[in-house]
Amino acid sequence: MTDELREQLRTFARLKSVIDPLSMEVGQRFMREEIPGLFGQVFNPGSWHSGHVVLRNPSAHILLVTLNKQGKAADLRYLDRWVDDRHFHWQTQNQTSPESSRGQAIIQQEASGLPIHLFIRENKLENGKAAPFTYHGRVRYQKHTGSKPMSIDFELMD
Repeated sequence: MTDELREQLRTFARLKSVIDPLSMEVGQRFMREEIPGLFGQVFNPGSWHSGHVVLRNPSAHILLVTLNKQGKAADLRYLDRWVDDRHFHWQTQNQTSPESSRGQAIIQQEASGLPIHLFIRENKLENGKAAPFTYHGRVRYQKHTGSKPMSIDFELMD
């Protein structure tokens, strides 16, 4: 069975409610517009074009990271990178501090049981079109430094 056919069957099973929409597999690729549906949400460009989406029901944080920031304004070139194969360094948006609600939600993530899902793509475009994001699973907060933006280290859980 090819990867393409396997993905088509998973998509069909999700639509028919045979499998839980939240049963994402690490390594699966999704277009930005497809990701909200995985969480029972509707795509809204205003919310889903930021790199950090906060969901209330189900309660979750979604990180949408583009590693290559070429062409972005200097203040939007966040230092997002793999530390090694299990650890990811991510910078929040410029307005996020450790005292803010988003900062506190991430810092207190393990105690609250809040899932943080990590989606990454290398570049914004692939073959001249929007590139899909690869799902890397849930991450666990490790530590942070700084403020506005915060630099946060995560460990992969899945």
